[in-house]
Amino acid sequence: MRHVSILLIAAAAMAGCATDTHRAGGNLSLNCSGPGKGWEDCTKQADTQCGAKGYTVVARNIDSTTGASGTSEMKRELVVACK
Repeated sequence: MRHVSILLIAAAAMAGCATDTHRAGGNLSLNCSGPGKGWEDCTKQADTQCGAKGYTVVARNIDSTTGASGTSEMKRELVVACK
């Protein structure tokens, strides 16, 4: 039972590394948007998801949007293919 609890805590901690992760067409799409986030957040998540064999970057998408309050937000998405 203790091992299950540790695994659940680890999974929850890893979920906070990138705001969103999903697979599309065999590629891994990592969303590392928002304040305090950057490309390194996506690459760390890609390292974790793809493991020791590594990955190839398919695309880096970036967009800047301005919210209703006038603040700017960077939207970043890294698309990788695990090897």
